[in-house]
Amino acid sequence: MILFISLLILVGYFLTYSYYVQLDIHKSKVLDRLDAIAKTAASQVNGNQLEYLFDQYPKIDDIHSNTQDKVYELIHDHLQMVAENNNLNSTLYTLSYDSLKGVFLFGVNSSDKPFFRHEYEGFPQQLMELYEVGCKVDVYEDENGHWLSAFYPVINSQGNVVGVVQADNHFDDFLEKSQKEILINTLISLAFALLIFFLLIRTMSSILSKEDRLTANLMQSKLELEAKNQETLDSILYAKRIQDAILPQEELMKQAYKDLFVLHQPRDIVSGDFYWFKSTRGKHFLACVDCTGHGVPGAFMSMIGAILLDDIINKKRIDDPSQILLELHKGVVKALKQNKKEKASRDGMDVALCVVDEQEKMLHYSGALRPLIHFSDGQLNRIKADPIPIGGFKEEKPTFKKHSINYSEGDKFYVFSDGYADQFGGERNKKFMIKKFRGLLNSIATKKMEQQKNILELELKSWMGECDQVDDILVIGFQPCT
Repeated sequence: MILFISLLILVGYFLTYSYYVQLDIHKSKVLDRLDAIAKTAASQVNGNQLEYLFDQYPKIDDIHSNTQDKVYELIHDHLQMVAENNNLNSTLYTLSYDSLKGVFLFGVNSSDKPFFRHEYEGFPQQLMELYEVGCKVDVYEDENGHWLSAFYPVINSQGNVVGVVQADNHFDDFLEKSQKEILINTLISLAFALLIFFLLIRTMSSILSKEDRLTANLMQSKLELEAKNQETLDSILYAKRIQDAILPQEELMKQAYKDLFVLHQPRDIVSGDFYWFKSTRGKHFLACVDCTGHGVPGAFMSMIGAILLDDIINKKRIDDPSQILLELHKGVVKALKQNKKEKASRDGMDVALCVVDEQEKMLHYSGALRPLIHFSDGQLNRIKADPIPIGGFKEEKPTFKKHSINYSEGDKFYVFSDGYADQFGGERNKKFMIKKFRGLLNSIATKKMEQQKNILELELKSWMGECDQVDDILVIGFQPCT
């Protein structure tokens, strides 16, 4: 009886807890889906065309048919196609901010009837605060009910945000659908649990004492296993905190450059790709490093690399990037005992290292298997790295070449690991490839760095689709001060 009551309490607690957990999971999935729909739709809306409609039709309901204006019809068809392809039950629409009135006005929508220039009453506060970057919006209420939403900016050819695309999901519909799925899962789990309990009751009638001991042992083993798994997860999460603490603060890096972005996406919780920055002696040192492996092994290598770079710059006071890479190589070989041939490992690092001297308007670069991309005068130039990794057993001391570049106003530089180009995806599940990656950089290099980062993230997410991330990803773009 005590076991039965305890089991009922445990099942009740589990079902209640499971309900809220599953509801949050469903909500997160819906918001992620709306975010992807909004981003996809925004990428297909021409900001100049949206501006044209608001300039050409200054009054409310000036557009009263989806086919009245070819530009309106084109944007409407794009939105309708995105909505249909994603089985979106609610209307997909654009919004533009009227700064004089302090309100948002509806633009083009995917429904059968326009509601052009109508005011958006009861819009979520996040729309006002994050209008230019986009956001996922948790449950909010307007005159038509409760909603889950996501919006993403529409940019014109000058790089200005002229509107947003907003995708909605009615909260009541979401709640009804989620509760049905959760109820079905709960009933299945409950039926299965009752069946197991019934079989246990029949067995326990003859071997109650033995079953009690077995159950106690099983519960103890389960708790111990969960505890060990949790300890392992806690250790990895703590390792991430340590790794994040070692990584330079992006705000400090931005103070050293005119513009900068860092796109860093570990494959696992911790990363084998890391970036390192130091500003000293009138120079800015920046390294993009791809360590052997990923996850915990890669994270260990990243810590070794960061510590060695700090020592080389701060204590040995070496400014020449080719000499820095040589010292880094020596440090890795010594740390991993790779000077002993019979026990030598192949672990190491690929590095792109840049030293910016603002006074001389010079950038000095050396690379170990990682190149430098230089955008200048509308052209994308690749400075090749030496085909030599950092670390690993070598009979001879490696030599790294130093490249010096006179930069001018508007010049931009990019360093990156191989994770972005090696990511699988697309219709044929192939690698993105370095040629396509350089083409993407060339097409966005004139935009601001934060916009470039957003485009890179959007393109990567679209390319990956349902594919898993296969490697750590690191891309850094920066524009030196002139």
